[in-house]
Amino acid sequence: MKKLLLVTLLSTLTACGSEDIFDGDDQNDETEIISSVTFTHQASDVNSPLYYFDGTYTEDGQVYTQDDIAWHWAVYLDGAGQVATLHPEEDPQYQFLEANTYRIKATVLDTAGDELDSYSQDITITPEQIDTTTLKPTAIINIVSVNGLNVEFDAQSSTYSEGDISEFEWIIEGASYSTPVKAHTFNQSGQYSVSLKVKSVDGTEDSTTTTVEVSAEPTEPVADFTYTTINLVANFDASSSSNISSNIDSYNWYFPHDGSSENGLKITKEFPAEDGYSVSLTIISGEGIEKEVIKTINVSENAAYVTCDILTSSHTLYRARDEGQCFTSIANGPLTTFSSANAWCDAQIAKYKDQMSRIFPTNLTSEIRQQGNNECAEPNEL
Repeated sequence: MKKLLLVTLLSTLTACGSEDIFDGDDQNDETEIISSVTFTHQASDVNSPLYYFDGTYTEDGQVYTQDDIAWHWAVYLDGAGQVATLHPEEDPQYQFLEANTYRIKATVLDTAGDELDSYSQDITITPEQIDTTTLKPTAIINIVSVNGLNVEFDAQSSTYSEGDISEFEWIIEGASYSTPVKAHTFNQSGQYSVSLKVKSVDGTEDSTTTTVEVSAEPTEPVADFTYTTINLVANFDASSSSNISSNIDSYNWYFPHDGSSENGLKITKEFPAEDGYSVSLTIISGEGIEKEVIKTINVSENAAYVTCDILTSSHTLYRARDEGQCFTSIANGPLTTFSSANAWCDAQIAKYKDQMSRIFPTNLTSEIRQQGNNECAEPNEL
């Protein structure tokens, strides 16, 4: 019985693959896939910084179209890394903004997003090319709303100074859409790249890419704001606040120094005097989740150079000498607050008193003025 079983097993092996097992041929019978990526580039004019690219992907001698593969283009610059991402197509356009040598890399991906092959080439842009004006539209992506996995994109802010924009093309999750406003539901939570190409009536193009992160579950918003000041007036902007899973529905500002409050993404507030003030911002997401941030801001009058005049002395013999002293902050730069001016002037008086103490102690007072109202005729330096 054992011999019969062994004979049967050997017969099976020989029938299924005897040539590989017994003939000593170690050759790998798997077919090797030979692929290549190439692209050509050409300036839109003889001496223009706007370039056209045209990519080709072949596999085992067969040319594949954009229906079967996905293209990823990137522009690199030594020292700055990646500086731009081109529209994901076979033949994108790109306008260089500075004279330099750039590396253009084209990567081909399969439908699952796995890299098949890539190719890169250097292009040198000259100052003469940068000086050549090339008019083209500007592609702009605005994210109108976010609600879970649902996002609405708007390209209607895209502009062209020479005419109208005639075509819009979105690339979202590998699919193409041709409307100026596009609502899209992503497959799952994560970060996605969204590309937009616009074409004008005269055929010029521009493209841009943005990244959007979506979440199927409610996330905690991040409250933040920036501000600028003009004298005692501060302009507040809460655009740096963010939330992944939904829009931010409200922006609530509170000012403890006077108990006032305001609502809005951007607001303006005037403060009563030079000082540091606490400012609170509370944001509320679409799911009703609140987040607060508190910052201390400083407002002041116009920055100015300051003079410090010695006014009186405790000894009549030295009154005239003391009152002739005048110090200016020009060497230290303009002073922005009354407290910093006071501190600077006190330091000048302390130095002067230290010098005078070799003669006798003096008690001095001073007056601070903005430069221009009472400039020093001959500023002193201690």
